[in-house]
Amino acid sequence: MTRAAKETKTTATSLPDRKISATRMSIAYAGGVAVLALLFLAAYFLFGNIVIEQRNAAQRIHLVEQQRMLSQRIALLSTDLYVGDTSTNDALQDAVTQMERAQDIVTGKGDPAGSQLNAAEHELYFVGSNALDTEVRSFLDDSRRFIGATTMNAGNEAYRALQHHSRDLLLPALDRAAALFAEQANARIEQARTAQLLVLIAFFIVLALEAVLIFRPMIKKIARYNAHLYEMATRDPLTGLANRRQFDEYANREFRLARRTAKPLSMAVCDIDGFEKINKTHGRAVGDAVLNRFGVLAARILRDTDIISRVGREEFALALPVMNLHGAMIIAEKLRRGMADNQSDNLPPFTISVGVAVSEHGDKTMDDLLQRADSALQMAKSEGQNRISCLNRPLREQQQDNGAVSPAVS
Repeated sequence: MTRAAKETKTTATSLPDRKISATRMSIAYAGGVAVLALLFLAAYFLFGNIVIEQRNAAQRIHLVEQQRMLSQRIALLSTDLYVGDTSTNDALQDAVTQMERAQDIVTGKGDPAGSQLNAAEHELYFVGSNALDTEVRSFLDDSRRFIGATTMNAGNEAYRALQHHSRDLLLPALDRAAALFAEQANARIEQARTAQLLVLIAFFIVLALEAVLIFRPMIKKIARYNAHLYEMATRDPLTGLANRRQFDEYANREFRLARRTAKPLSMAVCDIDGFEKINKTHGRAVGDAVLNRFGVLAARILRDTDIISRVGREEFALALPVMNLHGAMIIAEKLRRGMADNQSDNLPPFTISVGVAVSEHGDKTMDDLLQRADSALQMAKSEGQNRISCLNRPLREQQQDNGAVSPAVS
C-alpha cells in the first residue's frame, strides 16, 4: 500500500467523534480535582486532630511529671518547716496550689473545655480504692493540714501522712499515669502512621484512576482532534490524496535532496480527459466519483515513497523520488493503462493524459521541474487524449522510446 493509500485509510477511519462534549470533559476533570481536594481536606483535618491529641497527651505527661516534682518539693519543704524553718511556709503553700491546679487541669475539673479523660484514664484517676485523683487530693489535704496545724500532735500526724503519701502511694500512682499517657501517645502515633499510609494509598489510587479514566481519554481525544486537524490541513477532502500544501512541502524537500545527492527526481502531472463533459453529461456527483476512483487506482500503483496530490479540479501532480526518466515513463504508462482498463460499472469510462519531467541541473526550484511536467502535459493533450509526453529529451528520441513502451506515448 502506498503512502497515499495508507494516509487515505487513516483519514477515513480516525476522524474524531464531533459529538464529544467539552462540558462533559470539564465536569470529569472538575470531579477528579474535587476528589483530590476532599482527600487533602480529610488529611488536613485528620492530622490536625492528631496534632491536637498529641499536644494534649504531651501536656498531660508534662503535668504528671510536674506533679511528681511538686510532690517531692512539698515533701522536702514540709520537712524544713517541720524542723522549724518557717521561711519555707510560703513556698510550701505555693507548691500545694500549683499541684492542685495541675490536678484540676489533668482531670478537667478546673476547665470544662479542658482535656477529657478516656476510659482507661478515667479508671486510673477515679475508679477503685487507690484512684489517683483520690491519692493526689488526700496528699494535698494532708499538706494543708500540716501547714495549718495549730498543735504539735496535729502537725506531727499530718506530716507523717503527707510523707507516707508522697513516698509510698503518690509516686507509684503518678508513674502509672505517666506510663499510661506515654503508651496512649505512642498508640496515637502508630494510628497516625497508619492513617498517613492509607491517605497516601488513596491519593495514588485517585491519581491512577484520574489518569486512566480522565486524563488518558482526554489526551486521546485531543490527539484525535489534532490528527483530524492535520488531515484537514494536508488532505484533499474528496479524494483523500495530499493537497497542494503537503505536496509542495514534500516535493521541495525531495528536490533539495536530489540536488544535494545528485540523484534524479521525476515529476508527473496527470489530467482526466474530458472531465467537463463527464460533469455535464452525468452530473457533478459522478464527476466527484471519477476523481475519487482515480485517487484509489493511483494509490495502488505508486510506491510508498511517492506522493500524489490533487492540485486542480481534475489535475493531479506526482513526485517520484530517485526515479529516472525511463522509470517515470513506466509509472506514467501504468497509470494511463490502469485508468483505461480498470473501469467501474457504476462510472463512465475515462482516460488520463500525463506529462513527465526529470530534474536537471538547470532547475533552480521545484516549480521549474513542475512547470516542465505541466508543459509536457499540455503537449500530450494537444496531440490527443490518453497520451504521455515528456520534455527532457528531443522529440525524436521520445518517439523512439515511446514506441517501445506504448503506442499511446508521444
